[in-house]
Amino acid sequence: MPVQLLSDLSDAATPEPFTQARWIWADQYYWDLHNCFAQFRKSFTLAVVPKKAPLFITADQLYKLYVNGKFVSRGPARGFQATWPYDEVDIAEYLVRGKNVIAVRAYNGGTSSFQYIYQGVAGLLVGARFGKTLIVSDASWKCRRQAGVQRDTVQVSVQLGLQEHIDCRLEPINWAERSFDDSAWEPATSMANFGAMPWHSVSARGIPMLQEERVVPVVVLGTHAGRSAAGWRDARDVAKLAWCEPLEHTEGALPLPRFSVPATGKSGYFRVLLDFGRTVVGTPELTVNGGLGGEIIDLNYVETINAKTLRPDVVFPNSCRIAIGSRLICRKGETRHSFFHSYGFRYLSLTVRGSTKTLKVSVALDWMGYPLKPDNAQAPVGALRTSDALLADIWRISAWTQQCCSLDAYVDTPWREQAQWWGDARVQGWNTFHLAGDARLFRRGIRQIAASTSPEGLTYGHAPTIAHSCILPDFSLIWILTLWDYYWQTGSLEPFVTHRERLDELLAYFSAKLDPKVNLLPYDKRYWLFLDWAPLHREGYSAVYNAWYLLALEAIAKLADAARDEQSAKTWRAQAARVREALSKLIDRKGLLRDGLDWQRRPVAATSVHAQTLALFLKLRGHSVEVALKDVLLPYVRTDESTAIKPSAYWITYVFSALAEQGYSEDVLACIRRRWEPMVAHGTTWEDWRPLRGHISHSHAWSAHPLFHTMQIVGGIRQTAAGWSRIRFAPFFTGSFGGATVPTPLGAIRSDWKRTATGYHVELALPKGVSADVVLEGVKEAHAVTGTRHWDIPILRLPLSSLA
Repeated sequence: MPVQLLSDLSDAATPEPFTQARWIWADQYYWDLHNCFAQFRKSFTLAVVPKKAPLFITADQLYKLYVNGKFVSRGPARGFQATWPYDEVDIAEYLVRGKNVIAVRAYNGGTSSFQYIYQGVAGLLVGARFGKTLIVSDASWKCRRQAGVQRDTVQVSVQLGLQEHIDCRLEPINWAERSFDDSAWEPATSMANFGAMPWHSVSARGIPMLQEERVVPVVVLGTHAGRSAAGWRDARDVAKLAWCEPLEHTEGALPLPRFSVPATGKSGYFRVLLDFGRTVVGTPELTVNGGLGGEIIDLNYVETINAKTLRPDVVFPNSCRIAIGSRLICRKGETRHSFFHSYGFRYLSLTVRGSTKTLKVSVALDWMGYPLKPDNAQAPVGALRTSDALLADIWRISAWTQQCCSLDAYVDTPWREQAQWWGDARVQGWNTFHLAGDARLFRRGIRQIAASTSPEGLTYGHAPTIAHSCILPDFSLIWILTLWDYYWQTGSLEPFVTHRERLDELLAYFSAKLDPKVNLLPYDKRYWLFLDWAPLHREGYSAVYNAWYLLALEAIAKLADAARDEQSAKTWRAQAARVREALSKLIDRKGLLRDGLDWQRRPVAATSVHAQTLALFLKLRGHSVEVALKDVLLPYVRTDESTAIKPSAYWITYVFSALAEQGYSEDVLACIRRRWEPMVAHGTTWEDWRPLRGHISHSHAWSAHPLFHTMQIVGGIRQTAAGWSRIRFAPFFTGSFGGATVPTPLGAIRSDWKRTATGYHVELALPKGVSADVVLEGVKEAHAVTGTRHWDIPILRLPLSSLA
């Protein structure tokens, strides 16, 4: 069943209860908002519990919703205030006859980040109608600002918000329960009618609510006791505090999920290192029993540790000022607290400080992620089947990395950054199309990148953001290409049509910058020409940059053809022809594409892997496919040593695609095995081949692309028409069996093959509306095969490489 398009959701009519609601906050909504947490309650009575009870809710910046003391949901998805996103949540299962209470813990950081743009105000908006009962946010709600939250804490990284430190002695117990007495709380400040600025309008989130489930650590790796470093009681940064103390641990097990922590003394600490077994994303909940009140528990979240010393890989200072930590100060008796902000990590360092008696501590995590699997399913639809255990493991960690990086947006990593980088998102879109067939998160990102614009029309590299140094012209070109990707996946031209004005603004920038003397784009030094982490030629006129420009121009010309916009297609093709001719003039005597021109418009000598890869995609006149493969691409993937300009773990996805199209699937798989095998033990794919621990992410989905490459190669399923109406079926036989299941808008495509005593038995099952061109050695098939087919291939007809 095709998924609902984002445009269908975000352009829906405003829910009627919202039109009568008001934005509210605790105290003034524009005052003292730095690291501000607020709690809200609304009581109401129901004579009958409805079968469905849709509640519409949003907050600027974030909220956690409870009904009658039970956690329901969190949100909203990231967005822009002018069209602020809201959530629709069915709360019927939480309601009872008689008195009910809606409770909300809301947050506004009072500062901008790589996910949020602060507009100087905070607010909560709620609306629901259950029969004759109308519930809207207004002055009748009770509220308080949380006095127990330490406001003056450091950022957890340059890209993220602030550490959460909370003194539970100053916080009410069971504040979200029906029985709680809120008579001493203040009335909410009712400050703005619906539609007031900065929230000019609201829009449906356009993606499902995130899935959540409770998980616990799998093992205690070790413990350590010592004396707390100076300033421990009033620390603004609990991550740096831990770094000032010995970080090694002595190996030793404790029972899970509840363990005993011995008394530390008034200035001592006892640290426990917990392993969740793989990267997880979410918010921890601590339950502490036996406290006298005032004991401190610090949490520090890390991706990697030294396996021998059990030392978390923490470095100060580091490039992103990473200091992901939280603090809980216990009340007397039992303390239970669920932290607010979600982080990605594998290891959790829990440090108890200042305790004079044994404490009982339990740790759990409210895991969260975008629902890549269908309701009630154990796994996503997409799957790889292979007898190659290493490839199976690489596919598994790639799929899990994609899950970890799929939140309310495609994020680069859930650990230090959580930014929606659009070059990363393109790769993640391809992963998701093969894993779940879901284009909604991709479509939402296209809209958000379109809304983040510089005065000259360039998009920001990620959005929403205040990172003004992160305007990447090449990522703007990739945004154009993702309009094509969406059409290719879904068959829908909606984003191309919807964002046509934005597209024209963006193309106007490139057209104005094109140097008419050489018909190439020069490096605009005001912006970050990323291209890749590799030391590519950038000064002057980069061939890689201009190849991206040509690919974008030709893609939108094809979109214009599909939209029957002949004039635009003609204009864009004419521009593309000029750039194509200019790039063809950069071919050297060997037939390789040079990396560009210098500022004096003289050709440079370098002929990078990147340039040859894009030249293969473009089929440039004069470019030698044979030489590019023999002298550049194949030596690189076979030995990694063919060039000083090596593609990153992100960019190599384009190399793999180019080689697979040329028939070098065996080389692609061999490179994947060699490059990704070190990542398997950690459980997620890395930002780079040898990431610097404590600095560079070990959970980065821009390198999770073996997910779709292996499915295309081993499963043999490669799309050849928009909307998956046609495929090319050409499995590469490696091992004793293989196959793949690929979800598409028309239904799942399944392939399977296995080695037999005489050859291979091959099966292909196509849903209605999908046809296949079959490419099997020794098999003559008519074009446009449909339905379910099978073939038996004699082994002597197979190429020798297939028998490996």
